Amino acid sequence: PCWKELRQCVEMVQKSDAAKSKSKQKQSTITLYDSKGKIKLSLHNEAYYINCNITIDPAYPDFSAATGGKSCLLELKSTNFPKTITDMMMTQAQDIVRRMQEGLSPEKAMNLSNPVKVPKNFHLNIDEMKEKYKARLTKDTISNIKHDTEALKKVTDLRNKEASSVRAPGDNGYVDHKALAKERKDARRAIQKLTAEEKAADEQLEEKELAWKLEEQKRNAGYYNVYIPTGGTITPQPSLYVLVTFLVQKVKGLVVEMCPCCNKRVLPICPDELKSIYNSSSSSKSDKKTKEMRKMKPYRTYCGCWYHKSCLNTLLTEPPFGIECPNAKCGRRVFHPEWPGDVKQLERE
Repeated sequence: PCWKELRQCVEMVQKSDAAKSKSKQKQSTITLYDSKGKIKLSLHNEAYYINCNITIDPAYPDFSAATGGKSCLLELKSTNFPKTITDMMMTQAQDIVRRMQEGLSPEKAMNLSNPVKVPKNFHLNIDEMKEKYKARLTKDTISNIKHDTEALKKVTDLRNKEASSVRAPGDNGYVDHKALAKERKDARRAIQKLTAEEKAADEQLEEKELAWKLEEQKRNAGYYNVYIPTGGTITPQPSLYVLVTFLVQKVKGLVVEMCPCCNKRVLPICPDELKSIYNSSSSSKSDKKTKEMRKMKPYRTYCGCWYHKSCLNTLLTEPPFGIECPNAKCGRRVFHPEWPGDVKQLERE
């Protein structure tokens, strides 16, 4: 069911090695096993390699129990990339397949599967927020406004009552302290009860608002654009070519990727050196060599580009803050969960 995509995959893998056809470097290969519905993919770039299998579901591009509910089941067989990198990339690759099974386009599946999330303390531009989440003036919102106004009036009346003095019958000016204490006590209780009720109502309203925002975000992301209006089902999208493209461009291509800040290779030429860099992060040593290795640790940001740790730290913690990615092909805002995403917080620091 995916023979067209298979042909495209073979051509792409061969083309990715076009530059080293005359060199002694090991070539990347893609081997098809029609009877087993399996593809063996072996990607090589300089000294780095990754070998994996892709099992195609008999119901492709849909899925069945044969592959555990995945139209393309990706299995890592061997690699000399560090576990941190392979876990991140393989998880995203499989998530892209899952989202395309749900009917999303390759672009939307790629964006939503991003393993690097926007920091929790990041706030979007206020104009962007207004455009994205416009307030809905409905009967419910008008009713809530009226309710809040009435509740505030009740609290104000009760506080005035609590602060007022109570006089005994007659005009002798005598203050009935007992009656005053009781009335103030009743007013305080009423205020506490009313406040508790309003707090519970506000919490329910916030939950509704949060659910609505999540729903709105899904709509913006395209989740509901793929549903068939009549039956409410989704049309699974072919994902094999997209999956192999991701592995070739993002995993194999990572070997020669340049840091946007220093324009030097993100990964060292030797895979063993890269593993040493990752091991230095968990090491208790504080000698000069270990510190220098930690600075060179690769970090992937939200925009998808890879940086050296020291370069990324300088970019995110020194003015001008909120800068775009220096990569000419990117230009998106740079985020990473380990650094604050709030420009105002960075300016205070």
